[in-house]
Amino acid sequence: MIAIIAILAAILFPVFAQAREQARRITCTSNVRQLTTSFLMYAQDYDETMPSQENGSGHDFAEAHELLQPYVKSKQIFFCPDRTSTNCASLDKDLGNRCLGYAPNFGIYSYQNGNGIFHQRVDSVDGNSLWVGRSLSDFAAPASCILQGDTNDSQMYTLSPYFQTNDGTTPSAARHGGRYQFSFVDGHAKSIKMKAYSFEADGDAFDLMPESGVDLRMYCSNVDAVQERSGGYGNGLTCGTVADNIARDRVPLN
Repeated sequence: MIAIIAILAAILFPVFAQAREQARRITCTSNVRQLTTSFLMYAQDYDETMPSQENGSGHDFAEAHELLQPYVKSKQIFFCPDRTSTNCASLDKDLGNRCLGYAPNFGIYSYQNGNGIFHQRVDSVDGNSLWVGRSLSDFAAPASCILQGDTNDSQMYTLSPYFQTNDGTTPSAARHGGRYQFSFVDGHAKSIKMKAYSFEADGDAFDLMPESGVDLRMYCSNVDAVQERSGGYGNGLTCGTVADNIARDRVPLN
């Protein structure tokens, strides 16, 4: 009898673990959908324009989890049930000291390129970096542009691949079995298979990116638009071309 119970346990425990993970992933998908609704509600209240963020003097101002509070009236929705890291700024934690789970799409590859849901600018008054929310009319294909989703970043919280190092720099840092939840500017949400890479073409030992090179294009507000900053990887190229070059130049980490 004991042997039979042991065999059944060996069979069922992995099934239970998979079921629990599936439940957490469903919760995560629900969270990003609700957050996307709040982004779009914000845009409707502000002339169809996404929220803006500011960074300077070692502090990040008015991040999405603060700006969207009037629309969600809850902070718990910003926490992914699978993200257990506590290595984040104190103001960004829940009662269990966990890091936030989601972040807006600052664009492919660098958060400074201005080809995600933000334009990249410099405040003429204080010199701080500004990420000015795009107008909804700026998005060439809203159903194909990521709005926000699962992040491993802290503490500015972006989806830029080279910032995804806060939870570790090995393939095991990817949660949800590597299937991250993302939402899109048109409001729908889906999971995308993520994978760890090195990207020595720009000097990075660890980047977390979509496994499909085609999915990299989903970081672009417009695949035909050129990045707004001068210099850096992909300077002078369209966002779609940069995505294709990243897919070509990256090296998978085992």
